[in-house]
Amino acid sequence: MKKTWMLAAVLAMVLAAAGCAPGEETQPEQDEAPAGSDQPEEVPGISPDIGEEPQVMGFDAEGRILAVSSGEAGGSVLYAVMPETGTAEEIVRTELMITEAESHKSGRLLLRLDSGEGEARLRLVGEDMAEKDLIVESHDIAWSWNPDDWTQLYITAFDENWDFEVYLADASSGSLEAVEDAGPFPVWTEAGGVIEILDDGNLEDGGTLVDGGGSVISENVLEFSTDGTMFVIAKAVTGGGIDYLIGNGSGEWLQVFNLPAGDQWLGLLPAKIEPAGPGRFATLLPAETDAMEGVTAWQPAVISTRGIRKASAVVESPVLTCSPEASACLTGAMGERIFDTADGTVVNWMEQLKGDSGE
Repeated sequence: MKKTWMLAAVLAMVLAAAGCAPGEETQPEQDEAPAGSDQPEEVPGISPDIGEEPQVMGFDAEGRILAVSSGEAGGSVLYAVMPETGTAEEIVRTELMITEAESHKSGRLLLRLDSGEGEARLRLVGEDMAEKDLIVESHDIAWSWNPDDWTQLYITAFDENWDFEVYLADASSGSLEAVEDAGPFPVWTEAGGVIEILDDGNLEDGGTLVDGGGSVISENVLEFSTDGTMFVIAKAVTGGGIDYLIGNGSGEWLQVFNLPAGDQWLGLLPAKIEPAGPGRFATLLPAETDAMEGVTAWQPAVISTRGIRKASAVVESPVLTCSPEASACLTGAMGERIFDTADGTVVNWMEQLKGDSGE
């Protein structure tokens, strides 16, 4: 599981090129042509082996879409799909259910498998992997993978009361070493650094963002993301609002957006923040900030030192996963839409493969 905060969770999503001066907001361009209007005359259908409604997990290191379908005799099968053509490669077939899949830039994959027996089971797929799964007795699990060293993983195991234990795992051997005095979500950054949000017990004002040495980066942080050089944080402010800020983590923060107070997200960020390329971060912003009964529409947006740029597209689901290497993000209840973070277009890749025009 990629970095999150609290398990009550926050959702996720994203999109589009950088643009606009600091503190400014780029208005949606109403005269843009709909994305996906120029489609090939013949588009191959998605492989029938994947099924009509695969469960989309994210991207692999090559920019292919990772999708899971049920196996013929139960269990599940993980495929890597080229979104332009529907060409699919079977990656792994297992008797258990694959509930999450994360790609490492080394090309290896980490799978979360549901055994239904009260244990967290992680399986690494690729060369030089441990022969056995990483297994931790737990009710739920979170992890963070070292981007520079595929052998290192922080694993957090939660029990039914959300008490937790943190382990440092060696993926090459399968060994687990308990980590003392750790917060629930230590997150690897570039060059072996570690950062995390420490909970102060008050859900409404966030926690303290610290580095591996315990130095404070910022207070009242609800969510953060980093590309190893720059940080974007969502910070709770007086009155219930949320400030989105970008900086290098050791100096002044540049405010790029303020989300007004709303009862529907007290203490919880509306959507996650994801790296979307060097110096760029993607998120989803509520399109209806005054919706007291909950948000039903979301606008993808890209944050950079130039400010924040919202997409003209509006989506109905606050779920997002991004590939900085491919400059693209997936969103939608089934991961059926692709946002291009370079040009801001959005295409329903599942419908496109079936021959429809997308969006």
